[in-house]
Amino acid sequence: MMARRGLRQFQRSERGATIIEFALLAPVLLLVLLGSVTAFDLFRNAQSVEKATFTIGDMLSRQTSVSASTLTDMLNLMLNVVPSAHDGGLRISSIARDNGAFVLRWSRSVGSNVPTTPIPTAILPDIANGDTVLVTESFVPHEAMFAGFGFTDITFTANAVHRPRFVTAIPFQ
Repeated sequence: MMARRGLRQFQRSERGATIIEFALLAPVLLLVLLGSVTAFDLFRNAQSVEKATFTIGDMLSRQTSVSASTLTDMLNLMLNVVPSAHDGGLRISSIARDNGAFVLRWSRSVGSNVPTTPIPTAILPDIANGDTVLVTESFVPHEAMFAGFGFTDITFTANAVHRPRFVTAIPFQ
């Protein structure tokens, strides 16, 4: 009789239900939190790379000539602006339009992780014959803050195309 009464009380008791619900939901909530933090980190770094690339391209378009030390200074700027750019690199190219075709005048890379692939012509705007543009490309590898969300190793790339401001073509010296 005593055992039946204890069994009925055990069946009606709701003690411990909260801890079981928490134990079931905590991993899901933790996964959502870590996924949100990882997505925010990726978005923030992608935006930083984009802004740094545009800024570097704009600064270089105001030069009358570009040298290796100028490119090193621009890489240092990117390394200081982008939080995860410790292994980043830049490729700066001067491209002209001659008889309806794009002509590469010069191209220089600085930093690491810069691919040797040709400059994608899809990023080049329509320019007049005899005109030149300066193409700034940045490459920043990034490791996700928390692995396991499908974002382990990503290389952020950004492109900016600027027309020289004060000269018709920017030479490399």
